[in-house]
Amino acid sequence: MSAGKSIVLSAVLLSAFAPCLGADCEPSRRPTKTPHGPIAEYYCEASPQSKPSHYVALDGVKVLQDSFLARDDVHPSRSIWIFTGGGSIETGCATRLYLLDTSMEPVKVFAFGVKKACNEFHWASWGEKRSVIALKHNVKFVYENGKLTPPASGEGLWKAIEPPHAGTGLAKEDAVGFVEEVPLPKAR
Repeated sequence: MSAGKSIVLSAVLLSAFAPCLGADCEPSRRPTKTPHGPIAEYYCEASPQSKPSHYVALDGVKVLQDSFLARDDVHPSRSIWIFTGGGSIETGCATRLYLLDTSMEPVKVFAFGVKKACNEFHWASWGEKRSVIALKHNVKFVYENGKLTPPASGEGLWKAIEPPHAGTGLAKEDAVGFVEEVPLPKAR
């Protein structure tokens, strides 16, 4: 077989089997124009070698990836986005939300929520300098100057947060808000 035919055959085989290699990703909605480039959301089918996943790309560059992502809200400037992330089968709840700030260079991504609780988005109040993102029952996180601040831990948070829908419940000492900066996904 000639080198040219070998390359063509390889390309045909690769495209035919790409879905089996976990490369079958489709846009889950139309890209949204932003001041920092288009935001696109993708769903990737499961294959024998991989689990299903979702990711968000800004101007063609992957900036957020999880087993599941659902867009919850966006700042009117289209520069700050909130997504619900993957869930837990054991509790029937989302384990975290994400704040994606595309106005930063590089883009900043924060995972946030309350440990071992149901992290269900409720509302956002978008300000020019300070924004508040609330989980169900008004559990509030504050975003200001590129910093996301969780609510204070303690009995008030424990009484307010949505407990897990299944499992052992939520102990008072487990009701702890968290904020973690998430590194950008590695390019493939």
